[in-house]
Amino acid sequence: MTGVVVAEKTKSLGWSPGWFSASIAFGTSLLVLGAVFWSSYSDIVSIWWRSETYAHGFLILPIVAYLIWEKRAELARVSPQPAPRATLLMVFPALLWLLGYAAQLAVVEQLAVVTMLPVFVWVIFGNDVVRKIMFPLAYLFFAVPVGDFLVLPLQDITAVFSVWALQLTGIPVYWEGLFFHIPSGSFEVAEACSGIRYLIASLALGTLYAYLNYTSLKRRLIFIVMAAIVPIIANGIRAYGIVMIAHLSDYSLAVGVDHIIYGWIFFGVVIFLLFWVGSFFREKAVSVPGKETVSADIVAVNGKAPTILTFVMWAVLATGVAISASGFAAWMDARSAEALATDVKLPLGHEEWSGPFETDTQWSPSVVGAQEHRVEYRKDGESVQVYLAYYPSQNKDAELINWNNVVFDDKQSRRLGGGVTQARLSAKRSWPVLVTRLESEGRTRLVWHWYEIDGSATVSRVWAKAYAARSRLLGTRSGSAAWVISAEYSMGAEEAAVVMEDFLTTMLPQLRGAVNQ
Repeated sequence: MTGVVVAEKTKSLGWSPGWFSASIAFGTSLLVLGAVFWSSYSDIVSIWWRSETYAHGFLILPIVAYLIWEKRAELARVSPQPAPRATLLMVFPALLWLLGYAAQLAVVEQLAVVTMLPVFVWVIFGNDVVRKIMFPLAYLFFAVPVGDFLVLPLQDITAVFSVWALQLTGIPVYWEGLFFHIPSGSFEVAEACSGIRYLIASLALGTLYAYLNYTSLKRRLIFIVMAAIVPIIANGIRAYGIVMIAHLSDYSLAVGVDHIIYGWIFFGVVIFLLFWVGSFFREKAVSVPGKETVSADIVAVNGKAPTILTFVMWAVLATGVAISASGFAAWMDARSAEALATDVKLPLGHEEWSGPFETDTQWSPSVVGAQEHRVEYRKDGESVQVYLAYYPSQNKDAELINWNNVVFDDKQSRRLGGGVTQARLSAKRSWPVLVTRLESEGRTRLVWHWYEIDGSATVSRVWAKAYAARSRLLGTRSGSAAWVISAEYSMGAEEAAVVMEDFLTTMLPQLRGAVNQ
């Protein structure tokens, strides 16, 4: 009778009725899911393989499996019961995957396919099972290789901390963005020194430690927050320490690969100290009267187990909802298979600005898969270099927003600073631009850039992806572009900004019109 708990004697640890049927339905669904979304799952594994930052991903599945295995005695006493309402939740990861696919945003696709896994568990095995393995299911999200967007902010934080610490210890510093110079030499906070590897590894380990050693939500959250803050501070100390070791040893130590080795040793010590401090606040599981652990030879069955057809029915429905995203994507691709063949032409100079002229400027952005145009416009002895990267259509090998698309080559130029500003075009009108200040071969340059997608302009990579997704979903097949303008300066970036503002005041409508036909 439903709702009645029945105790069954077994000779060894047994499993409640329904586990075999539910497992068959779940395993079959996983095979279908893996086949349909193979590209997204394989991309996750390939990132684990080639990136040290996300190599911990290989450990996530074994950890999750172990945590679930540790719950086997509790799970054995629960009879799986499909959760029909959870099927509705499958709409969200399916829609998320479709949006990621439309925007060519791989990390969103990967987040979506990982989200599908716990939702499938919920649909097929039910509420009682999910409650017991909620943390292992949530821990799966550490398998998603996300965090690259934090690299630049972490580089800035590390640079600020290092400069502050050097000044605090009496060493004079000349600071230029990610570069700083002390009397004995110069240093750069490179991507490898951002601390992103330490941060992600610390969060993954710290979250697991909090789950295993604390029972209250408050203590778990506090420890996880500490696992995020400590590596950021520690990385700043590490960077400062490496500079000091190099400085005091006349650059015989902490240069080359050994400073990376020192960094990992230092990180290991920091994590050990974090866990050691955390051990003083461990909590023991509290036994609740009336809820004593049932011996291993007793299995409680919650009601009558559903038939295998019931499990299969809900598994098929949930699988259908999930793979519908892939079906819509295929239809979307077929509809927009014919790429635009439009080749844009840069506009003629307007009013006192003349051009476009060929430019002998060596500096240039680096992009993949775009139609590229490099010219310059001139007025009264001043010149502005204009670079256009145009995409008639976008795919994984040719997309506007891509980590390989950069406004400068860090092997030829170095970044002095940057941010977002409003270019003043008139008393009542301004134009948002992304700012980068560069130095190359002793020459300084101010660079402004923005994105154009289907008639919409933005300086946000997120909004650029959103506009691209909208264009693909609606089938407009309009082109996308990145505009990059720059000018050299000698005394200060403000002198270049004045020239570029004058140029945009006159030429902005013509530039935008060239790509928004």
